[in-house]
Formats: sequence, structure tokens, C-alpha cells
Amino acid sequence: FKKTYGDLIDKVRELQPGAVIYIQSILPVTREKSRADAIYNNTKIKEYNDLLLELAREKQVCYLNVQESVGLDNGALPKEASTDGVHLDKPYCLKWLDYLKTHTVV
Repeated sequence: FKKTYGDLIDKVRELQPGAVIYIQSILPVTREKSRADAIYNNTKIKEYNDLLLELAREKQVCYLNVQESVGLDNGALPKEASTDGVHLDKPYCLKWLDYLKTHTVV
């Protein structure tokens, strides 16, 4: 995961040397989804986010912790943010969008 993601960053830099590159954290799932799913759960999401943060530091790109935008419920996506426990409803997509609009470096 980390190597493939890093290779992608290197390729973007090769093709667009002046690009400002952002890595976004992976959004959590609801507590219920996390408990019921062996793949899409918040423990694994945290592991991947830790790798993404590490990669952002190594590659000197911007890391956006977009989890902050959804108002976590003890590390989980709030139940009211999604009908399926994974995908954000429109109001939470708008929160995410607002976060992106206010957390750029250029």
C-alpha cells in the first residue's frame, strides 16, 4: 500500500513538478460497521492513516486529516453521518468540502 502510493506521488511529481500534492486521511466508518466488518473497520483505517501520514512526511507532501471534518464519535463516524455506515450523506460531504476549502497551503 505505502510503496504503491509513494510510487504514484513520484509519478505525479515527474509529470507535474510544480504540483502541490495532498494526501487525505481515510474517513472512519461508524462504530456498528467497524464491529461487523473484517476489512472496513476503524482499526485498519487507523493503521492505513498512520502509513499515509508517515508517507506524507517522507515525500514532503501535505497531509489532510479529513477525519476532523466529520466530528468523530470516539474515533468512529457519527451514526447520523451515513445510512450505510461508510458513505457520507450530503450534509457530511459538505462538511468535508468546507474542510478542504479551508485547509490548503496555497
